[in-house]
Amino acid sequence: MSDYRMMDTDSWLRYARFVHFTEDAPCAIWLTDDIDVTELVRKTKNRGIPFYPAMLYCVSKVINAHEEFKMTAIDSPLFPKPMPAVWNTVHPAHNVFRQDSETFVNIFTLFTPDPAEFIRNCSQDIEKAVTSAFGDVPGPSNTFEASCVPWRSFTSVGSVQEAYPLSPIVVWGRHREISDGRILMPLSVEINHACADGYHLARFISETEEAGLELSEII
Repeated sequence: MSDYRMMDTDSWLRYARFVHFTEDAPCAIWLTDDIDVTELVRKTKNRGIPFYPAMLYCVSKVINAHEEFKMTAIDSPLFPKPMPAVWNTVHPAHNVFRQDSETFVNIFTLFTPDPAEFIRNCSQDIEKAVTSAFGDVPGPSNTFEASCVPWRSFTSVGSVQEAYPLSPIVVWGRHREISDGRILMPLSVEINHACADGYHLARFISETEEAGLELSEII
């Protein structure tokens, strides 16, 4: 069984946009907004669960719920040009900070819909990266990038590249408590415009906030 599903370009309503933003006007779009993580921060702290793997689970769950965030392009002699496809599952490729050298190690964690299993596996992956003398851990092709900037909150983040990947880049920052006691955290998502529009990015941010609340109720 293939790890991906080819898009039917005859019936896929977005195919014209896909062609336009991959061939005529390649570009990316990104959106940053605060999400409410009050319950998730407090629950993970009370339960002794690291917040980062819990947040990464929420992000990965929402990413895997929507095909626009699981896009890839299949380059084959059978096709005149790379053709759009959707991965069955995508896994987060993320970074582990090494304080001693002020560098990052790139690793990945296999996504599983079981939050306890994912958080446990992610924590183990991070521990191995911190204690190992080896460098980056190469991931499979079906990954998306996730990163955290825990030192600062921010209002915008993005990147400028010559060619934008079809998989998304998700970044979140330092959470902060505001005057009414709520805890907010900036969350940003960037993706090739061929895959998604502002509507999809806004939905991702809203659903990630909802996923955090749902996770806080079951952990």
